[in-house]
Amino acid sequence: MDLFPEQFAFLDDWLAERRRRQELKQLDHDPARSWPGGGQRNLVIGQDIAVELGHPDDGSLALIIWRASRGDDHGGHTWLVGPDLPEAKGRRLPFAKIVMIYGRDFDSDNTYARYRRMEAVRYAIDLEGYMMRAASQVYREWSRISHAALAGGFSFGTLGYAQIEAFTALDFVDRADILLVTSNRDDVMTFQPLADRVSQVIAAMNKMSAEMDFDCTSCSFASVCDTVDGLRAMHRAMEKKHV
Repeated sequence: MDLFPEQFAFLDDWLAERRRRQELKQLDHDPARSWPGGGQRNLVIGQDIAVELGHPDDGSLALIIWRASRGDDHGGHTWLVGPDLPEAKGRRLPFAKIVMIYGRDFDSDNTYARYRRMEAVRYAIDLEGYMMRAASQVYREWSRISHAALAGGFSFGTLGYAQIEAFTALDFVDRADILLVTSNRDDVMTFQPLADRVSQVIAAMNKMSAEMDFDCTSCSFASVCDTVDGLRAMHRAMEKKHV
């Protein structure tokens, strides 16, 4: 069940254009160099800050979208447009992080629960020297990297690999691709319309799950469900369970 075909199409086109311009970098990471966890004590403040990502004044956007796996989906890649962390010491960077999940057997009964599990992975990241300051702000991430982490080799390849490992550990996920954008605010905010639409779809799922109100005539998300086949299927499935 695909909820985000238009968003994936937009990203496919955007990535193709950046690849054509030779602006898209695929980041490699040696799995043998696994980064240590922070023990939930990742406080990076003051003089400890080497790089700051997604400050509200600079632009920030973070979201997860998913679709059905294809036959050759496995693992994942980290893609970057803009400077990597070692090039940005002492700077603040705008920041977009878009996670593209490829999974098995999404249907109208399990999609909402699976979304909640994927969202939990986003908040559970715990890497030594990496502090996520404002993950609770919807579709925004404000984070900091310490000087010690940067000196130890922490990069976006490290971050992407950790995220891919965490998402693909979910039993229904075959592949996770991570797109990171740090080039400029305009590039980051290019994805705002995409994020707005994803936000509407997620809000509609939240409403169906929390309120169990199946009267479409009074629902503020009726126009969203009318244009997303997967939401209509979820609505029908939930309604049948509660008749």
